[in-house]
Amino acid sequence: MQRNPGRLRLLKERPRDDEAIEEMTAAAFGPDRFHKTVYRLREDVAPIRELCFVALDQKNRMVASIRNWPVLINEEWPAVMLGPLAISPELRGLGYGKALMWHSMAQSRMLGHSRIILVGDPEYYNQFGFRRDLALNIQLPGWVEERRFLALELVAGSMIGVHGMIGKPLKKARRKKRR
Repeated sequence: MQRNPGRLRLLKERPRDDEAIEEMTAAAFGPDRFHKTVYRLREDVAPIRELCFVALDQKNRMVASIRNWPVLINEEWPAVMLGPLAISPELRGLGYGKALMWHSMAQSRMLGHSRIILVGDPEYYNQFGFRRDLALNIQLPGWVEERRFLALELVAGSMIGVHGMIGKPLKKARRKKRR
């Protein structure tokens, strides 16, 4: 039997959404998520608020969320680090994650970002254009399953020549700006 998700609304994440997002993320990724390399890049860094969204169902319940974070590759190339994308476990497979992904990617492009990186299942993220070969010359500061380390060019060619370690963004005064 096909489940119909009905009407879906995508909104910018609101401060009141924090607790529900944390519960959904915990249900999706478990307590070990804090030990993953990508979480270390998020510590003490604010997400890009204009790129954090929630999905509400027809009953106005939050059913999914996505967050994006600023990172810097080799201290010179800015990028967006996507994740986590969390969907209420009982509602997976209804398209909420896809809707948030397409919306988030479009907003990233509209805001002038040129590249997105993530760690996730290629079987899912390849459909959005994320590819392993685009991330071959960049590294995360810790272990990651290589096949799951993916990148997307929002601007064609924006990963050409990009190489090095991914780190937290530098203070604004010290940041080199290169797109």
